[in-house]
Amino acid sequence: MRENQKKIKWKLNLFDIILIAVVLVAAGAFAAIKLGSSPSPVDPVEGTPVQTPQSVRYVVQLEQVLPQTAELVEEGQHLYERTKKEDMGVIETVEVTAARTLTKNELDGTFHFVEVPDRMDVTMTLSSPATFSDSAIVLASGLEVRAGSSVRVLGPGYYGSGYVLQVERG
Repeated sequence: MRENQKKIKWKLNLFDIILIAVVLVAAGAFAAIKLGSSPSPVDPVEGTPVQTPQSVRYVVQLEQVLPQTAELVEEGQHLYERTKKEDMGVIETVEVTAARTLTKNELDGTFHFVEVPDRMDVTMTLSSPATFSDSAIVLASGLEVRAGSSVRVLGPGYYGSGYVLQVERG
């Protein structure tokens, strides 16, 4: 009975050759990506290669903090972004001044700076490795730094909020 059954023979045709070639090319591309050298990172906005990390120095001012908090801020401390816990860098210099706010004199319509009682402004210079592109300065931790942007910082035993006043390449 077995002699009467036909054996199914596989014949190589053009479709099979194309399918095998596609599988081999896909496997080769996958191996080249995984085993080869990684390409340089690309800025997602500009599409240009991102540079190697360099040093950046930037000035942050924490506004209207308690005097006890201002005493805790010291040079050499690491600061972190308060919500995402991203490294912001190391404090190089600290300057503590009386907090001031802009108020309007309702009698004559002029504006004046007045001191806020029991509050201090803490201005600090931070340094961190960063990459520079045409569109942004990004710290090694992934945090983007721009002059005028608001920041929330977390230090050892304190936290505060303020603004980036100045950014310069280190």
